[in-house]
Amino acid sequence: MVTQKTTEPLAKRRCHRCHGSGRTPCTICRGTGQVLKGTDPRGNKLYDRCGGCFGVKTARCATCGGEGFL
Repeated sequence: MVTQKTTEPLAKRRCHRCHGSGRTPCTICRGTGQVLKGTDPRGNKLYDRCGGCFGVKTARCATCGGEGFL
């Protein structure tokens, strides 16, 4: 006698880190989109576009892989 086991698909849960958006603030620039490049001769700060998020201010969520659900 062979019994078949029925399995129901697991319900996806919303990611706790990105709250379902799939994006989180960039960890390199802390969500500003720019990083400190240096100072000019007068002492003013010079900023450049962040290399981690390319100025978008957010990066793909590492917990859910950008899907928004676990």
